[in-house]
Amino acid sequence: MSRPPRFALSALTCVLLLAGCGSDAVEPSSAGAAPTTGGHGYVEGAAELTEPQLQLAYLDDAGSVRAVDLLTEESAELGDVGGVAAVATDGRFLFAASEPDGELTVVDTGTWTVDHGDHVHYYRAPARVVGTLDWSGGVRAASSETLTALFSPDTGAGLVLDRTALGDGELTEVARVDAEPHDGALVPLGNRLVATTAGSVVALDADGEQLPGAETECAEPRGGHATRVGVVVSCADGAVLATGTEDGVAFERIPYPEPVADEDRAAAFANRAGRPSVAAPAGQRGVWVLDSRARTWQLVPTDTPWVHAVAADDAEDRVVGVDTAGRVVVLTPEDGAIVATEQLLPVDRLDEVDLQVDADRAYVNVPGGDRLVEVDYADGARLARSFPTEVAPAHLAETGL
Repeated sequence: MSRPPRFALSALTCVLLLAGCGSDAVEPSSAGAAPTTGGHGYVEGAAELTEPQLQLAYLDDAGSVRAVDLLTEESAELGDVGGVAAVATDGRFLFAASEPDGELTVVDTGTWTVDHGDHVHYYRAPARVVGTLDWSGGVRAASSETLTALFSPDTGAGLVLDRTALGDGELTEVARVDAEPHDGALVPLGNRLVATTAGSVVALDADGEQLPGAETECAEPRGGHATRVGVVVSCADGAVLATGTEDGVAFERIPYPEPVADEDRAAAFANRAGRPSVAAPAGQRGVWVLDSRARTWQLVPTDTPWVHAVAADDAEDRVVGVDTAGRVVVLTPEDGAIVATEQLLPVDRLDEVDLQVDADRAYVNVPGGDRLVEVDYADGARLARSFPTEVAPAHLAETGL
């Protein structure tokens, strides 16, 4: 088993607010319903509304950040973060990494959802640029109610922020995780963390300290993702599922049903937030669906290889993706049925496409173009709306989820 990562606790409170960000704040829309105040997830200055406050935030490579309100279709400028090499989101915040400057800029888009399982809260507040952090390489982001975890596969470094402070506009660092560069993950599991090394999965407390005995082998990890059940990490022979227990974190192995070639492995797990399943392309063979409740894999063959796959809903278990023909595709795993749009995307730039999926619709940016496209995936992959963009949409993130 590979050596565990070094965990360096930092008590440094960054609070690196950019000058003038308050004057650039975008006031919340009143669309949705009469606001209330208070409740789980509420922060000062926010309005609680009765329906999701969804918006599409998009950036060009120069770092101009804009957003389209999906309720009103109004467009707003959120700020400027400088040159951008990679962008991640947790459904509220944007984390924009620049290279070679070595900075990570955090943008609060001002819309978010707090899901308690039996009930949900929807909030809206002024958007703002929160601040910057030292950073290198790409960025992956995930949050629980208490923690926000950032990970760079290029360096193996992870950073954990206080989620409550982040909602209040402060960058408060609570822990750092140092490992060798690898295609791994750092994902909150409630008040704990699931982290990878180049050959294992480990569980940490909120301060970044490894929990006693909480480590299991995972050959060649390729990312991890949260589900309704826990956190799943892709390994060479299948997946590791981490779930919370009274005493800490438990690990379970979910092996592939048969040996899988390296090029056909599931990587880049994705789902709509809170779903029990995740999906991933299966190389040239089709699509993998991993059900973390049943602890089972399903390989669904497709005629055209996919480059993106997102487990979208529980009712029909639909998977939404982008295939190598430049189409948005919708798969129903039970019978293998697939419906697709016409070609929407340049096939030589599919690695620049960001696919975002919510409870009703899917969204893609058109690389090198001037629009965002909305697809109704439950209605035969129908093209629903198209939104003109004010800058070239090199990066796309849906927030308010």
